[in-house]
Amino acid sequence: MRVSIDHAPTLARGHNEPAEWEVLNALIGRIYDSVLHPECWNETLARITGALCPLSWEAAFILWESTAPPQARFVAASGLAAGVQEIYSAVYAGNHPWSRKLMRYGNGSVVDSNDIMTREEFSESAFFRNFLAPWGIDRMVCVMLDRRGNERLGLMLPGPGDRDVETLKRGLRVLAPHIQRAMRISDRVATLELAAGAARAATDFAPFAIFSLDDQLNILSANSRAAGYEEAGFIRLAQDRFAFAHPASQKKLIDLVKSPNPAGLAFQALAASGAECPVLVARITQQSAQQIGGFSAGASLIVTIGSAPGETPVVEIDRVAQWFALTPAEARLAVGLAAGHSLQDYAAQRAVSLNAVRFLLKGIFRKTGAASQAKLVAMLARLPSSGGQ
Repeated sequence: MRVSIDHAPTLARGHNEPAEWEVLNALIGRIYDSVLHPECWNETLARITGALCPLSWEAAFILWESTAPPQARFVAASGLAAGVQEIYSAVYAGNHPWSRKLMRYGNGSVVDSNDIMTREEFSESAFFRNFLAPWGIDRMVCVMLDRRGNERLGLMLPGPGDRDVETLKRGLRVLAPHIQRAMRISDRVATLELAAGAARAATDFAPFAIFSLDDQLNILSANSRAAGYEEAGFIRLAQDRFAFAHPASQKKLIDLVKSPNPAGLAFQALAASGAECPVLVARITQQSAQQIGGFSAGASLIVTIGSAPGETPVVEIDRVAQWFALTPAEARLAVGLAAGHSLQDYAAQRAVSLNAVRFLLKGIFRKTGAASQAKLVAMLARLPSSGGQ
């Protein structure tokens, strides 16, 4: 099944070097465009087959494949009939003569299946008889692109073996290093985007504000909790610069910035209303700043500010943990229950299963002697204040 290609140039079948390079340069440009636009890889493969492949060689696909255990994952595909990817992945992945023999070739190799086994030998395989024969496919040219553990990444172009594929192989030898480099860049970009997205989600899910600041206290990034602390009067965020409203707290921050060595501090910041809020500040090196997911390179300080306004302060959690010898997770759950939150609320907030929360609750009951959530809440309500301990 041929995928339509708009005005795709075709590589000259005779020896016409200028025309060949014009076509190959156009394909190289498409390959690198696909790094920035991964959804275009299918069309790029269609252009490669349209420009390089002989008649009736209409399919191309890029996949990760392993023989131990047998598995396959398609990255891009063009010209495949409906259901082919699913059938191959479920039944034949890593479990036929071509895939087993191709695993031994190095990255960058352009391999013709006729060079690893005869077509007559291949025609006796169940893979050919039960899967490829209806499409008249008994030959494949592939480019080995990368390796990850037991998996190999390859560009595969199958078709009928009675056609001349020298033009295809010549073109793939030129394109191979560019496809290989583009796939590695795509993988790095996807990994970085995933890590950054996970870090952003984690910081936004945190029950406290998180800021990354440069050494001039300019805000490089902040999570969704940050605005609440400005509204509550703990901080000022004028012109994207960070400052504590409480002068003594601001002095602590400035002193840390001027400190010659990486360090950290913890203190209680005050709002104009007199309310307190726990603060943790860490001074970090430029080298480590670049490795902290979700924060901009160039950060000098990471600042976390207590719990969100209206939630139980971190210092209360510490007090409960010390009083009953609870773990931090147990104390956090106990204080949350005392504040009216449910087990389901805690599970959602901490991104853990409800069974894990119930396990924590059992530990709390054992250490406090409470026999129910109601008795636990009543027990916490009778605790003396921190000044009376």
